[in-house]
Amino acid sequence: MKQIAIVLVATLAAACASTPSAPVTTPRPSPSTSESASRKGMTPLASAPRAITDPRIRVGLLSDQARVEFPRTREGYVLISDGGPASLRRGFTVEAPLASAVVRYAVQAGAISDLPSATTFVEKIRTGTGQRVDSVFDPANGLYRILVGEFADSQSASPLRDQLVAGGYGKDMLVVRRPSDATFEKVLRLTDDEGDAITIRGESLLVMPAEGDTLMLDNKQYRTAGRLFINARGLINVINELNFEDYLFGVVPAEMGPKIYDELEALKAQAIAARTYAVRNLGQFRLEGFDICPGPACQAYKGFSGEEELSNRAVRETAGQILTYQGKPIDALYTATCGGETSDVGTMFPGRNEPYLRRARCIELELVSVQGREESPLLTEVQMQARVFAAIANLETGSAWTAREVGASVDTVLQLTGAAPVVSRPRSSRRRDVLEFLSVALRLEQKAAVLMMPEDRGYFFPARSDRDSSASKAAGLLIKYGLVPAQAVDRVDLDVAMPREELHALLLSWLREHAALSEATGKIAVVSGRRLTLKSEGKSTNYQLPVGIPVFRRVEDRYQEAASVPVMIGDRASLLQVRGGPAALIVQANVDGASFDRTSSFSNWTRSYRADDLVTSINRRNPIQQLVDLRPITIDASQRVAEMEVTAEGGRKFMLRGLPVRWSLNVPDNLFVFDKTRDADGVDRYTFFGKGWGHGTGFCQVGAYGMAFRGWSAERILKNFYTGVELVQASTLQ
Repeated sequence: MKQIAIVLVATLAAACASTPSAPVTTPRPSPSTSESASRKGMTPLASAPRAITDPRIRVGLLSDQARVEFPRTREGYVLISDGGPASLRRGFTVEAPLASAVVRYAVQAGAISDLPSATTFVEKIRTGTGQRVDSVFDPANGLYRILVGEFADSQSASPLRDQLVAGGYGKDMLVVRRPSDATFEKVLRLTDDEGDAITIRGESLLVMPAEGDTLMLDNKQYRTAGRLFINARGLINVINELNFEDYLFGVVPAEMGPKIYDELEALKAQAIAARTYAVRNLGQFRLEGFDICPGPACQAYKGFSGEEELSNRAVRETAGQILTYQGKPIDALYTATCGGETSDVGTMFPGRNEPYLRRARCIELELVSVQGREESPLLTEVQMQARVFAAIANLETGSAWTAREVGASVDTVLQLTGAAPVVSRPRSSRRRDVLEFLSVALRLEQKAAVLMMPEDRGYFFPARSDRDSSASKAAGLLIKYGLVPAQAVDRVDLDVAMPREELHALLLSWLREHAALSEATGKIAVVSGRRLTLKSEGKSTNYQLPVGIPVFRRVEDRYQEAASVPVMIGDRASLLQVRGGPAALIVQANVDGASFDRTSSFSNWTRSYRADDLVTSINRRNPIQQLVDLRPITIDASQRVAEMEVTAEGGRKFMLRGLPVRWSLNVPDNLFVFDKTRDADGVDRYTFFGKGWGHGTGFCQVGAYGMAFRGWSAERILKNFYTGVELVQASTLQ
């Protein structure tokens, strides 16, 4: 899920340029003789053996590194600096200008995901403490680290940390190393694994594999090249530099895992949205040497290590396509789960009003039905299983329950499993007689003699005195192997009738254990008359449902057989089959209703916090010592909380607006209601009931998956979430 940071909007020309602009560099003079002589493992090249295909993008992976290490590989590396290209077949370490600078320390008062909140927090601490306060962006985590004070050692920082905690600025603060302010020359010192060293002048060094398409950066594989950039703090930013489309290979599966969201059109929509966002925000972190970060402050990126074939296909089939509004790339915000409806951009991002980021519905509109045989009351799982078995055995569920019917039921099982028939018959339908008959017909006592200890039956049936009887042995084995229901034997009268439903459910389990009963599960993709298509793990299978088989609808742990079962395409279903023939269908009703994103685990959620827990999360942006009350002030048309009033100690009030509502209350989305109660110790408790995950603006990722499953194209999906946009080739922009 991508969240927005402060956007430095690139001009249209920059968006289409082949290479993102970077800070001006000073040309490197030719290396001196002594410097050249030290290149024992490095061979100068007349030209680089290959180039990065344009258009390219630079992704910031790590910041403020003192040293960066590259292991030795069989093929070696190509290094490109201001002085030209060279090859190196050794492993090597690159050291930053200030790698050995005097270490200073600071208190990390917080790590905040958006620049406006970070800037506000910095000013509050600076005003409240008089200390030096800085915000340093960490691209790997997509967070702005708030550093307070400057100390010669970590112990000296402890009093300030205690002061900040006592002042309500947060808890569990870390003392961390602060980047040096010393002046430095833009040079990198390279030392190979045989001890040879060279000084490389210039602000950056490009490292490419001599052969192959990937190299290791931060212990992960990335395509094409790594750039080591000297930042303004004299340390190294590690950057992955590669072709724009290759970059998207690592974005799409990180944003929408194709093993779960395995609909090509949804992944194509994600690819277009991600490409558009990157084009629009190219050069966002120019002063740090890169264009975009790999985390939630920008969009997720896992490099080559995260690539999947289906998502790569989605990128290839949409190559170069972006979304525009009035001829310009849009800011293609997207959210993971929207709870059935997105919001206008101004709800979560106050002050913004882009006309293409408007409220959009993400709700299913069509129902179909599967025809069954009859209506029933609500059923337990045992009752449902009994009905299925009765249908398989062609037994009348309303007939008298006698020894003959018990025998007929067991005969059906023996026939379907290919077991030898039995001559004996049960004496009656009493539980003891049925268990003794099953012991003979299914050889339960013989199995129990091998698989059970006498002590097992003592454990299962402590209240029974006849634990060594055939009935107890049969019941014990059924319990041990999960062929229930048989647990109640310990406390029931064995001389009363065993309910028909209990025996039939037990016999259905026996069929399943012997593979005479199989189950096909998946999502319903097509219902056309008696034809049913289930999709599972990317594969679709067609089934023809016989007339008269039982069809059930399941809601949580209850079932209901119906003459006509309502189905929404995408509902999960289980088709029970006996010897390859459909015997019953169970349709799982989704408790999250009709939204396209109902398959998300965030279609509904609950969070419950004590007031003092919320003080900690609110402190990250608005220092408080006590939470007295919360009150929603503005709720938008999609039912998201746009403004929340917070009452702190002494009756002090302030307002949370947009995303800080979600972040401060530590909830997945602003789409929630809440109860305020009180714990036994008198502390207030806030319990939130909500749905959605993310900022709820723009493209809904799980909703797109639901739409694609129902046959929507990528373009239709995108135009549902982005109002008035056009799908064009980026190369056509001027």
